[in-house]
Amino acid sequence: MTYILGLNLSHDRSAALVKDGKVVVAIEEERLDRIKHSEGFLVQGYFERLTKVLPMRAVAYCLDTAGIGIDDLDLVVGNRPLGDGAVWRILRELPIKDKSKVHAIPFPSHHLAHAATTYYTSPFEDAAVLIVDQAGSRGPDQMIEKHTAFVGEGTTLRSVAATNYPADYSDLSLGCFYDFFTTKLNFITRYGTPDFGLFECGGYPEAGKTMGLAPYGRPRPEWGDWLTLDGFDIKVSQSGLEKIWKEIFTAESDGYESKAPDSWQHQFAKDVAFKVQDELEKAMLHLARTTHELTGKRNLCLAGGITLNSVANQRIRAEGPFEKVFIPAPAGDSGNAIGTALYGWHEILGGKERSPLRTAALGRRYARERVEQALQPYESKLDWRETTTDEVAGLLAEHYFVGWYQGASEMGPRALGHRSMLADPRHPRTRDYLNTTIKHREVFRPYAPSVLAENVSDWFDFTGESPFMLLVPAVREAKRAQVPAITHVDGTARVQTVHEELDPEYHALISAFRARTGVPMLLNTSYNDNGEPIVETPEDALRTFFRTDLDFLYLEGLLVSKPGRTSLPEGHPRETPLA
Repeated sequence: MTYILGLNLSHDRSAALVKDGKVVVAIEEERLDRIKHSEGFLVQGYFERLTKVLPMRAVAYCLDTAGIGIDDLDLVVGNRPLGDGAVWRILRELPIKDKSKVHAIPFPSHHLAHAATTYYTSPFEDAAVLIVDQAGSRGPDQMIEKHTAFVGEGTTLRSVAATNYPADYSDLSLGCFYDFFTTKLNFITRYGTPDFGLFECGGYPEAGKTMGLAPYGRPRPEWGDWLTLDGFDIKVSQSGLEKIWKEIFTAESDGYESKAPDSWQHQFAKDVAFKVQDELEKAMLHLARTTHELTGKRNLCLAGGITLNSVANQRIRAEGPFEKVFIPAPAGDSGNAIGTALYGWHEILGGKERSPLRTAALGRRYARERVEQALQPYESKLDWRETTTDEVAGLLAEHYFVGWYQGASEMGPRALGHRSMLADPRHPRTRDYLNTTIKHREVFRPYAPSVLAENVSDWFDFTGESPFMLLVPAVREAKRAQVPAITHVDGTARVQTVHEELDPEYHALISAFRARTGVPMLLNTSYNDNGEPIVETPEDALRTFFRTDLDFLYLEGLLVSKPGRTSLPEGHPRETPLA
């Protein structure tokens, strides 16, 4: 047996363990330390010096889950964008006896790590690979990876085209372009000092909010083109973007103040989001078509932070030249723990076996004993008993909101039926109540459906698989009125297809809901409150359940309820049940 530990040392630090070419466990550090994005900085000298530490909780989690010790590892491979330095960072902290086991992906490494993540976990033996990111590896010349095309054949990857941008931002990546306007709209997770982060925004740009707001905007052709498409390059500069922002803000902002409460409601913000999303989609389609011309391949693998933009992914799949498109569940930097480990297996050790990933459930399933221990502190505050998926389906059909916790946790930013909050997609109040009362977030943000794979084409303009919720097809027009809670303002939905052989328990729940309602889907969102990572342990699940307005919690076969609750919060869908 050969064990390889992969480490992502970027934001969203993570670890993954590969055994004989198969990913057996993977997790993000944020799930364990409960710090969103989990950069891992130790602050020295009043934030003047930052020391980044390894994701040691994730490392211990992987080793414990596999039942091995650190010296049982055959290889450790790490990656970090920009300056990298993975090997010395690992050697500084990891208490492994044989230091020769520690490796890094060769420079330029970051996009290669992304490429390994998506290609080696794909079902393809032959594919083009397109990596589109905010920031990749930075060379001695201060040039940073922008986007890169690879060819994957068998167990090898080779770069066929690459572009870079300078550290002075006289040119920018697509990720920087999108994040520039996201920060202008004040969609930011606050972290560090007020000038920390990209464009000194004081945290992390929340690009998903810009994508969600975009359909509320209007086309603004008079604003012209903001990106220059030039072969395999997309050109834009920070100074150019600052000029654009100043011009449109001066001419059209009409009192818009990004830091004001609910500033997203201003039409100017909506129009900016629409424009930025439209520019990104056109650029991504251009890059996909150029990659096809460069490689001649029928299949495409995508990765990099930009490929979490599921609307752009859908356009590539629907309008691009490739027959099939694959995007891994952890398409952003957290997935690079998987990519580095698989690179070690195939390229360093010469392993030939490949094991495509069809599920993101790469975490640990907690035993009933652990669940019962977690419940004990709530003995006088909560009730619990054995339940069935059919009973839970009945509660959902009655418009209750249920925390759903079962099986191994998912790797990546999406909850896919293992650490989820579930609701009835049929009720028109579901989305707004969930946003405002339970998750405490902007009311415009859409929710996704988990739909039985065998019924997806009946309800959506879609055929094939979308197991990782990274594609956004249209809801069939005749069906939209039946599922308003998952239908976005533009008539689309970010679909997850659920297969019985891959997730029998979740499939059984949705099937039971279909039997009661005729609707083969549930509204599914991540099990977390605003600003916190998705829950990992039973203790996390109970803590979030107890402090939010979730109605019930399904916890590994137990139904947990709140006995002291005498009335439902205002606006609950139960106040106006469907006929």
